[in-house]
Amino acid sequence: MRRFLAVVGALAIVVVVLVAVGITFAVRQGIAADLESRAFVDAAVPAIASSWRQQQLVDLATPELRDSVNPAELADFFAKLSALGSLIKYDGSVGHSMLSYFSGSDSAVTASYEAKAEFKNGAATFEIGLLKRNGRWMINGFHVNPDLKPTSNGSA
Repeated sequence: MRRFLAVVGALAIVVVVLVAVGITFAVRQGIAADLESRAFVDAAVPAIASSWRQQQLVDLATPELRDSVNPAELADFFAKLSALGSLIKYDGSVGHSMLSYFSGSDSAVTASYEAKAEFKNGAATFEIGLLKRNGRWMINGFHVNPDLKPTSNGSA
């Protein structure tokens, strides 16, 4: 009986150590993914918003996002956003990454961020979805909520 309890105790210790190692690994991976994805967003949003050229977004987008967007609609979207004018201040992003592990398949790393920026003619809030594929972050969702300043028309 004593031998049985010793074996069970040893197995319990091994399980606890393996769980602790797994949790430590997951936390470190999560922190690294948060840092990487935030840096990507904080570089991508100003690059896209400073010129409002749709090619900037297309170059950073997942193939799925590129395939789902009509080029004419994307051109119209960016033409409307250009009314915001030049980028004055980028406030940075807030969000996090998510790691999903599936047995028998690869893990998936996604991220979701919100960023704010001020422009000559207003402000905008960006909602960005990311996907990490083959070690590279890509934009999988890009939504902009512009807030244009009212224009004065000279009437009293």
